Amino acid sequence: MPDRYRCRVEQASVRPERREALEGLIVKLFERRHHSLIASREKDWLTVELIQALREASQVYRDELSTPISGPLPFALGYFRVRGDVLECTSDELPATVAPEPLVRLLSEFLQPGAHLWFGPPDEEAGWKVRGVNDIVQVSGAGEPQLGDASSAGDSS
Repeated sequence: MPDRYRCRVEQASVRPERREALEGLIVKLFERRHHSLIASREKDWLTVELIQALREASQVYRDELSTPISGPLPFALGYFRVRGDVLECTSDELPATVAPEPLVRLLSEFLQPGAHLWFGPPDEEAGWKVRGVNDIVQVSGAGEPQLGDASSAGDSS
C-alpha cells in the first residue's frame, strides 16, 4: 500500500442523525494525525484511546474493523469535513494508514446510500458506492458494479 492515495468524493450526503458523531471523529483524527511521531509510551495509551473513541462512535468499526485494543487507525478520516449536509475531502491525497475499502466501509455508517468514493490516480481509479450501513460495492469508472464486488451482508439501514 502506498503512503498516500488520491481521493475524490461524489454525492456524499451525511445521514443527519450521524452528523455530530462523524464531525467528532473527523476532528479527533485530524488532531491526532501526527500519531506516528509520538513517543512509544504515550503512543500506547493514545492508540487505545483513539480505538475506543472510534468503537464508541461507530458500530461498523466496532463489529467489523477492530478489536477492543487494536485498530486500524483511519487517520484519513481527519482529511474530510462536513459542509452543510455533504462530506468533502479537504486534500487531494490522504494518508494511507487504512486501505480505501475499510475506510469506505466505516464511512458507510455516516453517509446516505448513493455516495461514491474514488481512490487512486485518474487512469487507475478504484471506486466504491455506499448502498447502506456496512453495505458497499466496488464500482468501475462507469459507476457499474465490478465482478467480485466488495459488498457485505451488513445492515442496510
